[in-house]
Amino acid sequence: MKKNLLKLIIRLGSILLGLAITAIYRHWKKPNISSGSPKHDPQPILPFLFRKKEKEQKISRLGRYKGYSKATYKGFSNQSLYLRMRDGVAIAIDVYLPKELEKDKKIPTIAYFLRYVRSFEPKGAIRLFNNVFFGSVKKEEIQYFTSHGYACVLVDGRGTGASFGHRTMEFSEAEIKDMAEVMDWIVRQSWSDGGIGTTGVSYTGTTAELALVNQHSALKACIPRCSIFDLYADICFPGGVRQGAFIKVWRDLTRGLDHNDIRILGLPAQTVVKGIRPVDEDAKGRLLQKALIAHDKNFDIISHLLEMEFRDAPHPELQQPIDDFSVHRHRKAIAASGVPIYRMTGWYDGALVNSAIKGFWNTENTTKLLIGPWDHGMYDYLQAHGATQQRSFDIFAEMLRFFDHHLKGIDNGIDKEKAIAYYEMGRNQWQSSDVWPIQTATHQHFFLSALNGLTTDKSAIKHSETTYWADETVTTGKTSRWNSLVLPYRNGATYYPERSAENTKMLVFTSAPLSKPQSITGHPLVSLYISADATDATIFVYLEDVAPSGKVAYITEGLFRAIHRKIVPKTDYRSTGFPHSFQKEDTQALIPEEITHLQFDLLPISYQFKKGHSIRLSIALADAGHFDLTTERPSRITVYFTKQHASYISLPIVSS
Repeated sequence: MKKNLLKLIIRLGSILLGLAITAIYRHWKKPNISSGSPKHDPQPILPFLFRKKEKEQKISRLGRYKGYSKATYKGFSNQSLYLRMRDGVAIAIDVYLPKELEKDKKIPTIAYFLRYVRSFEPKGAIRLFNNVFFGSVKKEEIQYFTSHGYACVLVDGRGTGASFGHRTMEFSEAEIKDMAEVMDWIVRQSWSDGGIGTTGVSYTGTTAELALVNQHSALKACIPRCSIFDLYADICFPGGVRQGAFIKVWRDLTRGLDHNDIRILGLPAQTVVKGIRPVDEDAKGRLLQKALIAHDKNFDIISHLLEMEFRDAPHPELQQPIDDFSVHRHRKAIAASGVPIYRMTGWYDGALVNSAIKGFWNTENTTKLLIGPWDHGMYDYLQAHGATQQRSFDIFAEMLRFFDHHLKGIDNGIDKEKAIAYYEMGRNQWQSSDVWPIQTATHQHFFLSALNGLTTDKSAIKHSETTYWADETVTTGKTSRWNSLVLPYRNGATYYPERSAENTKMLVFTSAPLSKPQSITGHPLVSLYISADATDATIFVYLEDVAPSGKVAYITEGLFRAIHRKIVPKTDYRSTGFPHSFQKEDTQALIPEEITHLQFDLLPISYQFKKGHSIRLSIALADAGHFDLTTERPSRITVYFTKQHASYISLPIVSS
């Protein structure tokens, strides 16, 4: 038996040796096809032993980064522990370090201050293969930064996750002070080089910026992604209209996670996740259970948003308005920190693209602004005429360029580029500018005219008006920009289906086909003269692209509650479009059947209409499934387009 086995091994060895000799011979005799010569060009049998080491090319430009920073570490180690705050509250953190980090090696840290759980504990036998599931910060992000020589620290905010304490408000002063103490702890660690950057998406992006309020000496760079600069106007009440459906989902998400009820995350999560991950010292989860009991005292501001209406209205229990908890209230302290900020967002990031732009305008330490073809979270490329595509832009590389420059002192040239990079839809190209609005954009009026037309010739307007009867079934669908704002509200990739059928429910005005391509970049503005049979109304306006085939594509939109129509020139900080205070004292009820002037801006966009396509303005009185309608609302409105009452949409036309 042993002899037969030995013979088999020898025979197999001979076959393998023969194959190897044949491969070497063929490699050696391989003709040099590129020269066109019949001569044979011998090559090294083991080329990696003889090849000259070429100098790696250095690339540092938008979304591309090579040769300046290498992924020298594979994998990461993790530790979870409690930090004791000034008032005795224990805060749970996860620490991720590059695996096999050299002894005495000191590295910078990227900190994430979370609302939606730092990490989860896998169920049952899954723990044998994976002892941690990441929460709102994805594993891929931690792998990327630790591989490039960064520590990552994920923090459960007080009253959330495995942290003790309770929440007195979202984005509270106590939460901001906790960030400073966590940063104090980070710089004391043996692996810390004393430099910290902050980042995150959505709530975590907002706290990344709020950390700057502390003006901590170790904080050197900040990248808020899809963050909230204006809590009222850019997420809860765009145009003064309550986004009730989102607020309810947001409330249910926070309630569920604060009490370790993961059903809100859906069936896939329930099948693999046991719940919030306890810290390492709490193997049996007893401390976690005590922390969850403390969460019972969390103040539910989100539910109260369903009762509030105005920017300045004090909460009945807190006696503070929503503005007291917005980032813009801290803008002077944020600017005084001097920490460079790189704001990132997408054209379809709910209304938060306005937050990124407001932040750029109102904090002089914002050195970079990125606006891509993305929704909330910057997941996918949206297209006007076509299906959503998977993201191809390397956001992690772009973040690394910024962090490397400010935390590692790498001279990669990012500081010498133009301040703003934005994606022009339709043309599908990245553009750049140092200012916003861009200098080459000039507003041109497209006037509403008879026969549902749009014209740039005001003299062609004939005295006319048209009545629209409200259809409260009009909707932008279950995959709109608004659905992208929080995970349980999403229904797959953000996508706007062809809209000609939905247009039949709206009042539409369409231009003649364009004689040449037309690009717009900036904030479209709407000026409407209307009358209504009610004292209040919510107006929804859509900018659309009509192809020669008749297919209609969504471009952007604006919405507005009519009682906020008063123009208030002096605002607290620079804002977009027509300045409205959204304060109760400035409200003006509609007088039924009286002509009223409404002026408001659409959400910004950069887009190219193709030659032969038409520009369409569509008007509705509802967006079912997304926004709450007012109790007092019209059954019909009349829109006027006369020389005296010239209604129009003003587009930021980009000169060629």
